[in-house]
Amino acid sequence: MNDASNHPATPLSVEEEVNGLLNKARQGICQRYQTCEDRIRKSPAAAVLGAVAAGYLLHRLPVRAILVTQVRVLAALTPPALLLFGAAKLYEFLQRQELGKGK
Repeated sequence: MNDASNHPATPLSVEEEVNGLLNKARQGICQRYQTCEDRIRKSPAAAVLGAVAAGYLLHRLPVRAILVTQVRVLAALTPPALLLFGAAKLYEFLQRQELGKGK
């Protein structure tokens, strides 16, 4: 259970961790896209019926209000997220400075 690949020798920086998460998300999205394409190829009639049903629901839903709400939430959460990212970078910088002094 004590695998060296799970515990890297040097800690990852904030950018490396974020990039790793983004790469995993991108791979997951690509995999789901391929699965969706395969299902559409297997049963195109069901895919067309699903698309028509989704279009009907989107026509009935207040899409503009939903998008405006999402933009407002995103605008409200962006400053705290940027503050946390900046604090993490400052902490990382101060740790590197402290390690540099110790040598």
